[in-house]
Amino acid sequence: MVNPLAGDGKVHRLYQRWGYEDIGRTQPPADAPVLTTMIRALR
Repeated sequence: MVNPLAGDGKVHRLYQRWGYEDIGRTQPPADAPVLTTMIRALR
């Protein structure tokens, strides 16, 4: 899971370059940031 706002989106884009894809969003406690759930296929 990654905060898509972290580093002005740079962290999310880095994971995308590594082959991760967004599959959903989650917000564990109500006062936490919304996190993007990402997954990558094993080679």
